[in-house]
Amino acid sequence: MTTTTKSSKVYLTFVDQWLDTLPASESEEFKEFAEYTPSIIEIWVYSGILGYTGTFNDLSRWVKMKYKKLNRREILNSEIAALHSDIQELRMAVTSGEIKGDNGAARLAALEKELRSHIEVSERLNRSTDKRGLILAGADRVMRELTNIFKDDPQFAEPIDNAMNAVWAKVYSEVSS
Repeated sequence: MTTTTKSSKVYLTFVDQWLDTLPASESEEFKEFAEYTPSIIEIWVYSGILGYTGTFNDLSRWVKMKYKKLNRREILNSEIAALHSDIQELRMAVTSGEIKGDNGAARLAALEKELRSHIEVSERLNRSTDKRGLILAGADRVMRELTNIFKDDPQFAEPIDNAMNAVWAKVYSEVSS
């Protein structure tokens, strides 16, 4: 999507256009947050706190275009699949006599231990990511509702904005540690 504004500035994405409406410090903080945060959900929640009204898909595409993210789950799952395959091959080699039983048993035990460790890490990663996403999504929803409730009352706009930023910082630091 390419848009042109009244000032003749051309934007490649809605996100770039939105970032240009923010104060420079907030825009830079958001870009840094997007660069170092692995979760697109957390980036989405933070963007909502800063007033982003675009779609999740636009934001997701923008993040993928600007910042290369490591997919830790995918890497871990491929390692689990490779370990599982190695274990199967080793069992077949022991069964066929290519590898002596006692030597194969020691290797098999080590591979199975490594596989269990990878599975445990994968489950922990899934649980912590799900928990963080739910907490941050809940916080985002509360903040959006508060903004909607008090949107017509300018005397509350700044205090609510300040409170939301403080709450976001506290909740994010608690779920990130």
